[in-house]
Amino acid sequence: MERVQVGNVEVVALSDGGGAFPATRTYAAAGQAIQQYAHLMDTDGNLLQNFASFLLRADGRTVLVDCGNGPEREGTLLREIEAVGVRPGEIDIVIFTHLHGDHTGWNLERESGQPRFVNARYWVPRADWDRGIEQNREGGSFNRDVRPLDALGVLDLIEGERALTPSLITLPTPGHTPGHTSIVVRSGGEEAYIIGDAFITPVDVAEPEWPTTWDGDPVQTVLTRKMLLARIEMGNHLVGASHLPAPSIGHFVVVNGTRTWRGVRTPGG
Repeated sequence: MERVQVGNVEVVALSDGGGAFPATRTYAAAGQAIQQYAHLMDTDGNLLQNFASFLLRADGRTVLVDCGNGPEREGTLLREIEAVGVRPGEIDIVIFTHLHGDHTGWNLERESGQPRFVNARYWVPRADWDRGIEQNREGGSFNRDVRPLDALGVLDLIEGERALTPSLITLPTPGHTPGHTSIVVRSGGEEAYIIGDAFITPVDVAEPEWPTTWDGDPVQTVLTRKMLLARIEMGNHLVGASHLPAPSIGHFVVVNGTRTWRGVRTPGG
């Protein structure tokens, strides 16, 4: 758990656990070139990933960005939210960067089928919703965790740039999924970007033209990364990303001529 301040907005990076994924499979198209990033891998050739969500306190509202893997993976998100001093009923908005299952797992109470965040509106990217309805995968996370939100009357479909609060604006960042959405935080002359899976590992940061095997549209993924880099690097803005190494909030920096990721560490974090 890590807290930072962006103007008058508090940004808290939360974790639902972690995972390890083979680098050669993640960057299958890179071939042997991936070995230049062996220093980012463990001894088995895996890239370690965090599963982060973000709690934003802005303009009198409490916003949760993404809902982790859920109980099936024995995730820690609910405990981390409690440790911040927030009860589930105090969350006003849940917004998803996209609808992959590792971002929607805590949406619903498994036994009752009711929303876990009982007073929240759930903001869902329309293009990802449309794709989920079209695919209609039996037993998939969309049908389990997302589709019921509509019948429960708590779903809001969003597209384009839209204000969550005066300080929080959605930004379309498609590629990883059709509706992938980032959140721009602007307050007190400061700016931050919560970018979901637009950049998944530090390799993406160094090699933005290398899409991962999880990116649905590789060409659009690269275009989106370049757009985000131009905006973020212009002001050395803070970045929160779902799977970059814990605490998953920090900056893109250049070290010895190579762009890389550097996480923040704050007192009490």
